[in-house]
Amino acid sequence: MLLTRSFALWFLVFLATGSANALDWSSTTLETRAEPFQKTLTLVFKFKNNRTTSTHLLELPTSCSCLAARSDKKTYAPGEAGQITAEFSTTEPPGIYERHITVVTDEATPPQRLTVRIEIPELATLTPLSREWKINDPVEEKSIELRIAGKLRISFAEAKPSNDSFSARLETIIPEERYLLILKPHSTAARANAAIRIYGRAPDGHEILVNAYANVR
Repeated sequence: MLLTRSFALWFLVFLATGSANALDWSSTTLETRAEPFQKTLTLVFKFKNNRTTSTHLLELPTSCSCLAARSDKKTYAPGEAGQITAEFSTTEPPGIYERHITVVTDEATPPQRLTVRIEIPELATLTPLSREWKINDPVEEKSIELRIAGKLRISFAEAKPSNDSFSARLETIIPEERYLLILKPHSTAARANAAIRIYGRAPDGHEILVNAYANVR
């Protein structure tokens, strides 16, 4: 009986120590907002090795190609601090993104998941975002207003449909502030759709691309 109780106590201690993560993280979730025209965001996750033995980092897979992760080293001695640097590519469309890094080590516990939340601001707004013609509607022009966000200055000069189902041209209302995108289908006899790519450039040389849409339904 005494042996059984001793074994049970040892097993509970093993579960308690074995289930704790070796790496003690300052934070497992980081949030930030990109600045206009910023191409890459860098976030740093800091940790400390709580084990009485060294911890080895084996892998740092990420949830998408827009996120890369690297550690400052591969092996951390007992009590040693370290960090994992995450780099997020802000070439994604405006919006809020949540992406993950999986930290795989040589410890027996499940891998640690780190989370980054990124807000990519709008550089310009399109009102409305798309224009639509019904089947057999008159073939006439429709417009979309493009307005630069906040106090930014972006010069837009060209609009190109993704296929030849529509024509597109850009008119300037106020340079670097407001533009009018004029769209027209070549025919409304059949269904058609296209993305309209609008190309711009900021004063510092950054190239900007925004998309509008056109449909015949």
